[in-house]
Amino acid sequence: MIYNPDFIHGFGVDVSRYAAGNVINPDIYNVIVSVNGDIRGKFAVLFRVPQEQANAEPCFTHQELTQIGVMVTSAKSVADEECRFLSDWIPNASAHFEFGELTLAIKVPQLYVQRQPRGYIDPSLWESGGATGFLDYNANLYSTFQGAHGHSGRVNTHAGSMMVTGGVNVGEWRLRKRMGTTLNQHTSPQTQHLYGYAARDIATLKSQLILGDNNTQGTVFDSYSLRGVGIYSDDRMLPDSLRNYAPVLRGVAETNAQVIVMQHGQKIFETTMPPGPFELSDIGTMSYGGDLELVVTESDGRQRRQSFSFSLPPMLLHEGTSRFALYAGELHDGSINETPRIVQGVWHHGVNSIWTLYGGSQLAENYRSYAGGNAFNTPIGGVSFDVTHAQSNLGGGKKTSGNSYQVNYTKHLDESKTNLTLAAYRYSTHGFYTFREASQIHNDRLYNLDNDYFNTRHRFSASLSQWLTDEMSMHLTSNIYTYWGDRATSRNYIATFNHSLRNMSYGVSIMRSRNEEGKEENSYLLSMSLPFGNDDYDEKPLFNSSYTTLSHDAGGGTQLQSMVHGMQGEQNETSYSLGAATGNQGSDNSVSGNLSHSSSVGQFSASASVNNRNRQQLSASANGSLVIHRGGLTAGPAVGEMPFAIVEAKGAEGAGLLNGRGSHIDSRGYAIVPSLSAYRRNTISLNVQGLPDTVDVLENEKAVIPRAGMAIPVAMKTITGRPLILIVRDRDNEFLPIGTELQNRHGDSFGVIGQGGQAFIRGWDKRNGVLYAQVGKKKLMCRSVLLNAQDETSDKNLTQIMQQEVKCLSE
Repeated sequence: MIYNPDFIHGFGVDVSRYAAGNVINPDIYNVIVSVNGDIRGKFAVLFRVPQEQANAEPCFTHQELTQIGVMVTSAKSVADEECRFLSDWIPNASAHFEFGELTLAIKVPQLYVQRQPRGYIDPSLWESGGATGFLDYNANLYSTFQGAHGHSGRVNTHAGSMMVTGGVNVGEWRLRKRMGTTLNQHTSPQTQHLYGYAARDIATLKSQLILGDNNTQGTVFDSYSLRGVGIYSDDRMLPDSLRNYAPVLRGVAETNAQVIVMQHGQKIFETTMPPGPFELSDIGTMSYGGDLELVVTESDGRQRRQSFSFSLPPMLLHEGTSRFALYAGELHDGSINETPRIVQGVWHHGVNSIWTLYGGSQLAENYRSYAGGNAFNTPIGGVSFDVTHAQSNLGGGKKTSGNSYQVNYTKHLDESKTNLTLAAYRYSTHGFYTFREASQIHNDRLYNLDNDYFNTRHRFSASLSQWLTDEMSMHLTSNIYTYWGDRATSRNYIATFNHSLRNMSYGVSIMRSRNEEGKEENSYLLSMSLPFGNDDYDEKPLFNSSYTTLSHDAGGGTQLQSMVHGMQGEQNETSYSLGAATGNQGSDNSVSGNLSHSSSVGQFSASASVNNRNRQQLSASANGSLVIHRGGLTAGPAVGEMPFAIVEAKGAEGAGLLNGRGSHIDSRGYAIVPSLSAYRRNTISLNVQGLPDTVDVLENEKAVIPRAGMAIPVAMKTITGRPLILIVRDRDNEFLPIGTELQNRHGDSFGVIGQGGQAFIRGWDKRNGVLYAQVGKKKLMCRSVLLNAQDETSDKNLTQIMQQEVKCLSE
């Protein structure tokens, strides 16, 4: 539809730009891009106006198309770095832009679409952020008062601790140092180095490189603390479909068929296949396993079903994928004075869809070990089996050797909703020791320490989950250890039953344990949770739930404890509880309470309790971070080892960050959002409700893909200042034409002139600012011609929309 300009009356009216409807202006737009219906993420896309057209269209460089998953071959006449329209790169390609939703739907022939595993993110999109420093802290204070107030026998005890982690990110490197300090009223403060390291990722190897203190992975050999160098595979860098094992499903389609994969009665994957044989290798799986059903529906309605048994055993990898870990350094253990050097390597490889090979070796001073194993996905469950041979020099001329055999098993029974999460059994011969065990014994003999040490003979652990109905479940876990020598067997069993009703839930737990001294202990726990209030209420109740427990221990003691809980705030930033406890056999009767609040600058909590024996306890804690970045110093929640975002939104003070743990934009326009997922797309959202009229947030959502441990700057575009309606005239006192764009000296658009020469703008300095307007071939310079001194000198009523006369003259 073409708009008739004769409907507009006035001198010099120019509506040619709007003759074809809502015109898309040339600019860079942050849009959500999809390719053939598959969302690829949020990208900054340049829009340019083609010749003899009114609407701007998206253009792309070769690299930008690669990033969104479109394969192109450069023509000789097209430079890779040149931004060209989609049709210039690919024939019959098209793009549809929805301005209101800021979505860009690209359609290209399937030949040009990069086929990637589900959840794949191009490593070129991983972000390292800028140079950043931070200080994480966790402070705790404890006070205990025993005895009547004012009594001579009253004893007061005070103690505290502080954990501090310092971090610096430079380029793709991250440096960390963690220290802890403890103090009490009787001794001077004691400071301890906990760990320090420098690390970075290696994208080509999908791995992490770490220099300094780290812990080895415990997949093949038992984990221990190491000071040295390590490089190991990082599953977080893999696509979702390759992070966990999934079998390869093969079938045949006779027509253009719909293919669906079901698990536990739910659809987990769907696609369309052309006629011929096919294989599905990136379907992903849910939970710990469960048989898979492949449903092929032909175009004529015929349907075929195939079943594939699937359980997820440990060590089992996706077909064709590998994992590795290499370490070299010294044992770093606070209980062992010696620091024996060691080199360790571990490797796993998925041979096919049902078989994984793995193995490794440890070469150390006074110690050698070698391991090899297999993992299988079988009709009766997932099974892995491995053997480790070790040779140890225990000191004092004693040398031993031995073997350790381990079997792991998992199985999910769809019919009964039974999940045997893990059943692991390890048998070790008398002469077998792990590296840490052998190092401990060698250390004790070297320093003449009289410590009895008994190496493990049998080790068994199992966990079983059973859903009885949709509301009732039962869980059983057990751990049993036996030792060589006269050390007693230790074992513990836990059985729990949970039942969720409409207005309450309850659970029963039974625990039985036998410690290393051979003492048997039984305990029982009955718990009940009761919600308060109604979700339909606009206001939250003071307390929204209660939790009550009744416990009975082996000594015949019984204790009843009840607590009520409440939460307040938009994101439940404030939580609190009150409780009381009583018991028999001289148990204390006590009351207690605690309060916790998550804010923009950290999390703070306090608790107090008092009992009938004149004993009072008080505690307080605070944790948070101080982040140094290019915009200055910003306080925020604790960031830890995970990636975090530094959000900038100038003028948007008080705006909350969704999922930001209580974070709000501070007076300088910054906020910290912790706990981002590394190598995954994270959405940072700004809640603009309640902001004053003096600020417009042009962007309230952005997506970032951080590398491990990195700090990512996220700038949200804002415009601040008093809102103004300009009456814009030329030197002849005529209104400027409708559709004339007003820009600042940098070319940024401030507004468009409408009827009666009016334009709505914000954030313009009327005293010193200059606006520019292009009318025909003339570039006009516009200045305010009438200032209201009272409005200019007063800071009151900044949200009131003011009217201002503006005169535009030729430059």
